[in-house]
Amino acid sequence: MFSRRFHQSIRFIHNLTRTMKRPVNESIVLTPPEENIRNVLVGYCDYYNKSNKDPLELRITGGWVRDKLLGNDSHDIDIAVNHLTGEQFVNGLHAYLKQYEPELSTNHVHTIKMNPEKSKHLETCTTKLFGIDIDFVNLRSEEYTLESRVPTIEFGTPEEDAVRRDATLNALFYNLNKNTIEDFTKKGLDDLERGILRTPLPPIQTFLDDPLRIIRLIRFASSFNFVIEPDTLKAMKDERNKVALQTKISKERVEIELRKILISKNPGYGLQLINYVDLASSIFYVPELEKEFEKESLERAREQLAPHMEIASLIYPNFKHIILNSTIKMKHELGSLISNDEFKNIFWLAVILQPYVQVKALKPNRDVFNQFLRLGLTAKKSDITKVSAISYNAGEAAKFFEDPKLVKRSDLGLYLRKFPGYAPMNLLAAALLECVDKLGLAIEFPAELPVPFPEQSEELINDEQINSVVSKVVANYESLFNQIERWDLTNVDLVKPLLDGTTLSKTLGMKPGPWLRPTIDEVLRWQLDNPDLSVEECLEFVKTIIPKYT
Repeated sequence: MFSRRFHQSIRFIHNLTRTMKRPVNESIVLTPPEENIRNVLVGYCDYYNKSNKDPLELRITGGWVRDKLLGNDSHDIDIAVNHLTGEQFVNGLHAYLKQYEPELSTNHVHTIKMNPEKSKHLETCTTKLFGIDIDFVNLRSEEYTLESRVPTIEFGTPEEDAVRRDATLNALFYNLNKNTIEDFTKKGLDDLERGILRTPLPPIQTFLDDPLRIIRLIRFASSFNFVIEPDTLKAMKDERNKVALQTKISKERVEIELRKILISKNPGYGLQLINYVDLASSIFYVPELEKEFEKESLERAREQLAPHMEIASLIYPNFKHIILNSTIKMKHELGSLISNDEFKNIFWLAVILQPYVQVKALKPNRDVFNQFLRLGLTAKKSDITKVSAISYNAGEAAKFFEDPKLVKRSDLGLYLRKFPGYAPMNLLAAALLECVDKLGLAIEFPAELPVPFPEQSEELINDEQINSVVSKVVANYESLFNQIERWDLTNVDLVKPLLDGTTLSKTLGMKPGPWLRPTIDEVLRWQLDNPDLSVEECLEFVKTIIPKYT
């Protein structure tokens, strides 16, 4: 059933690709600070050009131009200088300002040297004007070798600089001197209007030179709901990209791009693109895991990553739609999640990596989520802690729905305390994962996945089988959110035991020992079940249980 529907959506996609248009500004309108910046920089160029044979010409490049034409604000100003390095230009600019516009003179100059190990291949110079940081770099050409993604860089023409970029719509320049938009690839403006991503040069060579560009294109697609041009998408599937991605790209750079996909406007679309080009098992796996975890269970989890991720991203629009249209508590929490980039990233990582929960460690106390996120994505420690807690406890929430009348306040409170400050996000992730688990066997994928499209088809968003399962799960979790509020457990992670270790030892006249930790645990459970009782009554309870631990 689902296989047939997927193929129907392919025709739907191709039709939309041919006709889709979006509003794009015909010119760039500068903000007052940007206008001031342009006046200063063009003024310096005019001054410089009076006494030098090679005239200076400045171009704002990349994302700022794209965003401005789409009507979005952008504070990421990168300026390419035609025949000086960024540092040479900025030093000359500051000398000029000190002499002719001393009120603008500043010593805020920072040169960022090349650092190929961190994927920084060109020296840039940053300065601040009118409160805005601006990066200056020279126009350049690049030449790559088969062994490395670190290119040989030389001064280049505007055309050479444009075609080395990852997409035609990122190769648009705004010429500050002439106040004009320049499209040296001849396709950038049209691709921007049609919402199409393609590489300026032949795509397979573009990706083999720098395979990070594959993930960057996916990031732009999920951020702007753009489609990827068929030849470019085909080249992204080339098997050589997997090897290049693992050998030429630092894990830090992959994590940065992946995070931007997961916090984008349409993360599910980005995940489907990762699956379509068959990079899930490359991005979400590192061979180092085999040193600490059983290889067979690792391989099984690795094989499940792609289909698990596909189902999660496929049903997420249904999940979101049902929450927004049939709940109050979950609707509020989902809105909070969507507006919090840090939590969105953690939410999707926990959902994607769930197959790893089955992995068996070769030694005690080895956390596979910790190790993968640390070694594979160099994630932040705080993110790792949250993803690990959500992943290992994903199925535990279901016990609250088996017989709600038997659930005690302490059962729910102690569960929520496992997720300090992010319990609502955990419940949303648990709900989506439960939907994925229930629908996993019902969804049949074709041998070759269909070309992903930014918008979910009407047929799938209205699918009765999917929506029936999702609605039941969402209803359960909505009732759980209501119960949390009724029992005043929203901030249960901040609750401290009525009796701490020092008080217990002193009152009971006992030295601290192995008895103390389980006693305090029982104090907290008792207190959650008896929120209106006093410290004295709690102490009497302790006296009844202390013989168990002494």
